[in-house]
Amino acid sequence: MTGQLFDLKNSQSEAVRRHRAWPGISVEHVIPAQGDRFAYQWQSDLHFCAIHDILLKDGGIRAGGGREEKRKDLRGLLTYVPAGAEVEGWSELTQRQNSYSAIYFNPGELHEELDQRFPDDWDVRLYFRDPELSACLYRFSRLLEQGDGADDLYAETLGLMTVLTLHKNQIDQPARKPALPRRALARVVEYVEANLANPISLEDLAAQAGLSRFHFNRAFKAETGESPYQYVLRQRIESARFLLAERRLSVEQIAAAVGFRDSSYFQKAFKARTGMNPSDFAKQSR
Repeated sequence: MTGQLFDLKNSQSEAVRRHRAWPGISVEHVIPAQGDRFAYQWQSDLHFCAIHDILLKDGGIRAGGGREEKRKDLRGLLTYVPAGAEVEGWSELTQRQNSYSAIYFNPGELHEELDQRFPDDWDVRLYFRDPELSACLYRFSRLLEQGDGADDLYAETLGLMTVLTLHKNQIDQPARKPALPRRALARVVEYVEANLANPISLEDLAAQAGLSRFHFNRAFKAETGESPYQYVLRQRIESARFLLAERRLSVEQIAAAVGFRDSSYFQKAFKARTGMNPSDFAKQSR
């Protein structure tokens, strides 16, 4: 199989890579150094799909001549880049173990044995969710962590099933209009990031997308896999984690800083998502 693996350019430290390959398919699990900074530019004769377990301090990605996406919490999100398409970007990672798992494949080497026709006009998809495809790539993460002890037959079969799942996902995609246009979603994400300390209403978010509250609520969940409420709550909790780790503010001050009017509700919400109360989390972060 021709083509190269995704390269982290100007990286300050060498990433840990675990890689396996079979005819027409290769997979890898990549763990960059904590807090690393790097750039990337990708264009290949291979299709590329990755699932991210990444939390950025800063960064951005652009497909072709499109608008730069500057989302920071990429955990659980997928990126798909078809052969011939170009993406470029840069990342500054947070001080945690970030990673991604990716599959590369050549439809020309697979279409006969999979008995599927692969269209030539697949689109780049940045930061989307698909439970079935995510499950396949998470399985690869666990397999690659086993090293040479992984069952090669199972891994190769999983690779073919992952390609079929992606094929189904892409074939179904043109049949429906995207639930929420990329630019509208980016405006919502930017608004949430800028207003975490303030009350955020469904009407506020819908206005950013230019939709009614009812349409926006359904479209946002269809596009991201979570409701607007769940997304905002997750962003508040993640922001609180950073502030708690810095140990500069009290729990009450942090609750207010990330938009919780009630400190006791903040503590319950934080524990529900992290399994720890805020005070214990702060002590563990020393």
